[in-house]
Amino acid sequence: MDDRLEFRFNQFFGLIPFAIFIVITITLSFLKAADLNMMIAAGLIGLMVGMFFAKDKSKYWDVIVEGLGSKVGMIAVLIWLIVGIYGGVLKSGQIVEGLVWVSCKIGVTGAVFTVAAFIFSAIFAISTGTGFGTIATMGFIIYPAGVLLGCDPVVLGGAILSGAAFGDSLAPVSDTTIIAATSQEYKNKEGSAEIGATVKSRSKYALLAGLIAVILFAIFGGSTSAADVSSASSILEQYQNPMGLLLLIPTAVVIIMAIKGRGIYVSLTTGILLAILIGMAAGLFSFSDLIAIKDGAVVGAIPEGVSGMTTVCILLIIVVSMGNILVKSGCMQTTVDWLSEKVIKSPRGAELSIFSLVTVFGILIAAINTIANICVAPFVNAIGKENDLHPVRRADILSAAVCSFPFFVPYGGCILLLLGTMKTVSSTYTFVTPLDPSSLFFSVFYSWALWFVMLFACVSGWGRKFEGKGGQEVAELPTISK
Repeated sequence: MDDRLEFRFNQFFGLIPFAIFIVITITLSFLKAADLNMMIAAGLIGLMVGMFFAKDKSKYWDVIVEGLGSKVGMIAVLIWLIVGIYGGVLKSGQIVEGLVWVSCKIGVTGAVFTVAAFIFSAIFAISTGTGFGTIATMGFIIYPAGVLLGCDPVVLGGAILSGAAFGDSLAPVSDTTIIAATSQEYKNKEGSAEIGATVKSRSKYALLAGLIAVILFAIFGGSTSAADVSSASSILEQYQNPMGLLLLIPTAVVIIMAIKGRGIYVSLTTGILLAILIGMAAGLFSFSDLIAIKDGAVVGAIPEGVSGMTTVCILLIIVVSMGNILVKSGCMQTTVDWLSEKVIKSPRGAELSIFSLVTVFGILIAAINTIANICVAPFVNAIGKENDLHPVRRADILSAAVCSFPFFVPYGGCILLLLGTMKTVSSTYTFVTPLDPSSLFFSVFYSWALWFVMLFACVSGWGRKFEGKGGQEVAELPTISK
């Protein structure tokens, strides 16, 4: 029995739901009105319109429902919800206040403070797994102080964005890492790439890009304007708590456990329990800060952490259902076959095709790089499996490319969030002048460095691994056809 989902006119009409979603999402990005709820609506509108082109409408919706419950999507949803709790607990524990305390004790200014801003932002992003949360938090605290301490405002903004990108590209608890890993399936065995394995594999690319960024921030991070250390200290004084550094312990534990292959669920659960114990013992927060009932509503870091992930989880499963339509219609395989026959002539060609595709999606859907990640992941999976690239290698390329352009294109969500933060801060601190979106384009040194590092890796073959028998990583495949 033919299980293919047929469409009128041509199988590529199965792209209609996806195309409608992409067009609406891109339009929202350029209008600077990116909204997750509207993206969900866009996905649903696309699915409803696509129905009219399906020959068997009942089968069409069966394919959608099958996609909604796919294992890949549900794994990501479950991890995201747990990460929401983890991130909520850590953000209540005043990690930023601990990092600020360190900077004040060291007494850094100028370009050195810009480097510190990058490092602190990276630590916060790795700890909590949220790029947007890092940008907002550091924008309110670190940015105004850095302006007074003699940092170049444009480069300082780039340092905050770079730190957010670093954590987003590497942290085992970031949405980028989770999607990149769970979406890349094995060809020769069940399952997808393990999160810990992908973190370990891509660390060499992230650390090299980070080193390049540190050097550039040290060179260009200073300003010719005089630093007002006393004013900066008064701003930072209310945001200092050395005890907040204790919550770096559960962060380290989660990363180490994940890299050692203990499993992301075990790692996160351990991290949550450890963070709660340390935070409450150190007086960083109380139980009521985590969960409390006020005016008949449940509030606190834990329910708010879950709530913060709910919308993006819904959006994920909607997009995954669109991906299932592409698979069942044969559109995905036909596209991959065409690329393999006409474009991809070698493993290098396969990797460059994946890298280019992810870069294009990142540019087009820069409002939220997670959405670009979700949308392009099925194509990366299909091309990679066809060319025997190991799932971990595919995840490395996907994660690196999707953490580049979305962090510095002028209409990207990260840039707009930082500028919005600057505007809010400027109402309190008159010395803060909101920047122009295009001014930050070349100052996000880490994202640029990561893009070029991964491009070099694809061209040179640095770190390239193929999938062998039983899903093993092998340097070469004797039977490879490319």
